[in-house]
Amino acid sequence: MPDDGNPPIVFIYDRHPGRRGRVILNLRLEGCQNWAAAKQWEITGRWVDLGDDALTDDQRPAFAELLAYMADLPGDRTKICLVHHWERLTRHGDRADYQRRVRGAGGYIATTFGEDDQAAALTEHGEAQ
Repeated sequence: MPDDGNPPIVFIYDRHPGRRGRVILNLRLEGCQNWAAAKQWEITGRWVDLGDDALTDDQRPAFAELLAYMADLPGDRTKICLVHHWERLTRHGDRADYQRRVRGAGGYIATTFGEDDQAAALTEHGEAQ
């Protein structure tokens, strides 16, 4: 992954099936913001899929918007899609498609629990073995 010595650029993502009761959603988003701030990462924005969009694996307009912005962002800074935990991507246990899509946009995924798929992203881009 690119790294020009500047802090990574962070794209916060979440999904929430309800249109109401957003207290939990807001706590997760705040947790992501705090995690990024503690690591001195630059936050570019927050993308949230709500309602039915949050329940599908193929119709996530906010996630698609995040990927397009990530892919179009010029420069060599490291790009991170930050989620509270892996289930914010999918509860079906198969997050590989989301990981491939983020890698395709030039980034990797990290959680506020200190987990990430950076090694897989580096290997896929031929930067590590």
